[in-house]
Amino acid sequence: MDDHYKIQICGNVSAGRTEAEICFRQGRSLEGPVALVFETIAGWQTEYLVSKVVVPESVIESARERLSHYINRIGLDQPSGLTVAGVSLWLMIKDDGTAMGKRWEQ
Repeated sequence: MDDHYKIQICGNVSAGRTEAEICFRQGRSLEGPVALVFETIAGWQTEYLVSKVVVPESVIESARERLSHYINRIGLDQPSGLTVAGVSLWLMIKDDGTAMGKRWEQ
């Protein structure tokens, strides 16, 4: 992957999905997100947040690969009764049974 970019995975509660924020690195500082990668029932989506920025395809592919391990990334069949924090945690469950580095217990 290109060293000028950093990928951060986040649970977006308001959108009801898990997203990869792609941020641009300039020296030691990190610019805010320049693009979002997420999956919907229609497939993978890339949304640019900064005009005139073109993120290399290798970075987009890396974001998709990382997101593919989050089992609730599309946000379908969300359990009822969860708090906002609970939804955020649910969106972050990975295929290895962890969420944010800890074993997920339902």
